[in-house]
Amino acid sequence: MDYSAAMNNEQSVVSRCDAVTCRFNRDQNCTAGQIEVSLSADQARCLTFSPAQDASAESDRPGQGQ
Repeated sequence: MDYSAAMNNEQSVVSRCDAVTCRFNRDQNCTAGQIEVSLSADQARCLTFSPAQDASAESDRPGQGQ
């Protein structure tokens, strides 16, 4: 997965998300209200990722995932 972010004061905005199988991804734009990202071995990992076929897809809240 590739995550790009633009910094704006204390907030970051996801400018592009390549996790096309995530239910929050619409045309490479993240629609989650907020996300959590971890950094491990110089690689960013979105902890908000939730598969598009996830049974909880009706929820508006981001879920924890891989």
